[in-house]
Amino acid sequence: MARAVRTASQLDTGLLIACGILAAVALIMPTWMQEAVATAIRRTVLAPLVSVQQKSEVVRATIVSRDSVQKLSAAAAGLALSAPELSNENEQLRQLIGLGARLGRGFVAAEVLQMGTLDQEFTLTVSAGSNAGVERGTPIVTSEGLVGMVQSVDPTFSIAISWAHPDFGVSAMSVDGAAFGIVKPHLGTGAQRWLLELRGVPFRAALETGALVVSSGLGQGYPRGIPIGTVISEQQTTEKWVRTYILKPAVLPNTPGPVLLLIPSRSPKDVNGVWTTLASSDSAERSIVMAGDSMAKKAALDEIAARRAAGDTISRDSLSADSLGGLPGRGGVPGRPDTTRRNVPRDTTRRPARVDTTRPKPPTGPPPPADQLQPEDTWP
Repeated sequence: MARAVRTASQLDTGLLIACGILAAVALIMPTWMQEAVATAIRRTVLAPLVSVQQKSEVVRATIVSRDSVQKLSAAAAGLALSAPELSNENEQLRQLIGLGARLGRGFVAAEVLQMGTLDQEFTLTVSAGSNAGVERGTPIVTSEGLVGMVQSVDPTFSIAISWAHPDFGVSAMSVDGAAFGIVKPHLGTGAQRWLLELRGVPFRAALETGALVVSSGLGQGYPRGIPIGTVISEQQTTEKWVRTYILKPAVLPNTPGPVLLLIPSRSPKDVNGVWTTLASSDSAERSIVMAGDSMAKKAALDEIAARRAAGDTISRDSLSADSLGGLPGRGGVPGRPDTTRRNVPRDTTRRPARVDTTRPKPPTGPPPPADQLQPEDTWP
């Protein structure tokens, strides 16, 4: 009995030492080797556990939804079809189907299964892997624009990073091709964390607010013409020969949903015209702004002309009254200038309001609504 206990204790000690050695080796291994080992473990040791977890999730969802399914009726089904969330999901699916039809080839439809965890906030799990032709560096897009890129691939799923990940970067340009640069995440706090930066733009290439920025197709992986974001403002930097712009992202990676993966080896190198809605809306917005400026100028000129005409009429009436008042038989009295009117003194003691520098910055959290994404210097 004592010998068996001693043997079990020695075995436990040996396993502990072996685990410590393996942990130390894993820490000093290079990144690519760590990913290879992790992939091998997921495909072998953890494969049954992943399968069991998926089946248990299906069983749990079935049990939870059984009672509600039994209470539904045909009338409730019609009401469910008009629910806002379902309508939004259907609209997303329709737009994604239209995007796939315009692409024609070179893409894989998938679902974002899980968003980032606490230690990996900007990662995504996608339901397509190497069996479907997905490769490392594959762009992930929606009908609105770029979401991120695939970082590691397994046979049935992939791990990706969104554009908010610190390691993300893509060569970009303006729609008209006048400005080129590199888009990187804006590493701010709170809502600022969900903005983008267009860096390295030549100083002579100025961009207007609202200008659409797309992928340039330079390098490998990203085809030319994927919408990335729109210009909010120019960021002041110490670099005098280049410009940096703050971008509002085209897509906020805040909820799971359907996506398309553009396979680099099969997708076209140029997808200009595929996202026709955003491109047309950008040009339409510019046309509206230009038209609005022209109408405003015309209205201002008409108002000035009307005021001049009214002023000339008043002047003629005043001159007629003054000249008639000096004639015999007319009771008019020539007017005298008002010499008692004094200028109102100016308030020289008023001081400009001081900026409140003690206001804390918003806390970091999930992506805010798209209409609340603004650069920090425009916050109320």
